[in-house]
Amino acid sequence: MMNDNLLNIVLAGSGYLGKSIIKMAINYTHESIIEYSRTIKTDQNVKYICKDFDKDAYNLDEVKENSSIIYMAPPRQDRDNDIRLQSFLNKLSNRKIYKITYISTSGVYGDHNDRLVNETSKLDPITDRAKRRLSAEKKIQEYCSLTSNDFIILRVPGIYGPDRLPLDRIRNEEPILLEEQSKRTNLIHVEDLARISWECLCSNIKNEIFNVSDGNPITITRFYKEICDVLKLKMPPQITMSEAEKCFSEKRLSFLRESRILDVSKMEDCFPNHIKYKNIRKGIEASL
Repeated sequence: MMNDNLLNIVLAGSGYLGKSIIKMAINYTHESIIEYSRTIKTDQNVKYICKDFDKDAYNLDEVKENSSIIYMAPPRQDRDNDIRLQSFLNKLSNRKIYKITYISTSGVYGDHNDRLVNETSKLDPITDRAKRRLSAEKKIQEYCSLTSNDFIILRVPGIYGPDRLPLDRIRNEEPILLEEQSKRTNLIHVEDLARISWECLCSNIKNEIFNVSDGNPITITRFYKEICDVLKLKMPPQITMSEAEKCFSEKRLSFLRESRILDVSKMEDCFPNHIKYKNIRKGIEASL
């Protein structure tokens, strides 16, 4: 439900998810929508403002009192912590905003060997990118505590949707991991994530962390099989983990080595009926 006092909506570093949020926002609100981006874009429903969060010479004058912010810009890869986010928060200073929603990653939990994790589970990120996200979560909470502002953190797994299916890998017959060696993973359709992100912007829920997914973990190999079944494509060859370690990139291997099952009961309690694509096949069909 839209908060009556919400003046404007700010999307920071939106990218793929931001496109879906904007599409949803223009159907539900007549409020001002501002997107900060490194590139100049045009849309009659959105005010695009070119900003580079890595440079000191920028301001956030467009963020008015009581604005609601979704921060989606990824951390820089050349630093141990998220100095890009820190700069953004410094520019916000102590102005009173309605809420800041941060899009984090479920990678902050690290490897839990196929065990269920909820929002209070141990945080033990393995990869540098997940460590930077955990650093960012802490910065958000510290900033909001100091400025008496509110936050929501969404811990997000793999996002799929239009233009986010591994079709090139399948058509090029790039190998995938054997089904019996493939660990389960969590996924969410971009439309569902946009819907929950939008609700976070506008709802009265505050100072909470949520695991977000479709609630039906599957292996990556099974995900590929579902895509192949829907599109009537040949399944790529399957290889062992030892073979994969010789030919897969380190980033791809890092996703295969970690496993955790997200407990999304808190999300379902607070945002009931917001996941449209619990069935992975229907989500794939909607992505074509």
